Amino acid sequence: MYNNIGLMTPRGSGTSGYVQKNLAHIKPTRKQDEFLKEIKAMKENVIQARKKANPEIILHEMKRDIELKKLTLQEELESRGIAEEEINQRVQRLEDKLKEMLNKGEYQLDHVADTHIKTQKKEEQEKKIGDAFGIDKEQFKPGTAFDFDAEEKTRLEKKVEREMKKAERLIQLKEQKKAEKKRLKELAQQQQSIKATQNGDVKKEESRSRSKRKEKKQKKHKK
Repeated sequence: MYNNIGLMTPRGSGTSGYVQKNLAHIKPTRKQDEFLKEIKAMKENVIQARKKANPEIILHEMKRDIELKKLTLQEELESRGIAEEEINQRVQRLEDKLKEMLNKGEYQLDHVADTHIKTQKKEEQEKKIGDAFGIDKEQFKPGTAFDFDAEEKTRLEKKVEREMKKAERLIQLKEQKKAEKKRLKELAQQQQSIKATQNGDVKKEESRSRSKRKEKKQKKHKK
């Protein structure tokens, strides 16, 4: 016993009587607390959605690129000493070809320096990834993956929706079974009525045959 801490006597305790630390005790780590702090910071500082690309600016940049290619071809042909009429024809053919590609949506810029074009390519890439993983971009909101309350609410809503669909299917199956029983009952009644009609016809035929035999016997006795 030391400083009024410990056992009065170690007899029968299986210990030495001295105060010692518990070697089996594991100190709690701070990883969980740090993780929760990071999650809280992420929920508070949600990443802002990227600005959408402006299609008018992209179209203007493509038209500008077409005019630049026309001017480059014209200067190249003029440096070769080709006639002006031939130059105009070649430049016109190039313009028609590039504008046709532009109208079909097949025209691509050789360089991607404009921010809107980069944004458009990024949106196309994200759309492909979203389609591959089945992510609806209209319903998706940045930061919702770290909102556990919203995740739990969504999970419960999906569960309720599944249960409702399951109940609807069970109701449909019950109605189908009920309709099938009714159909089988009507079919059995029809068969019984047909059988009864056939039995009645057989009895009538037997009664006719008996009456004919009686008539024949009576005629024989009279003779």
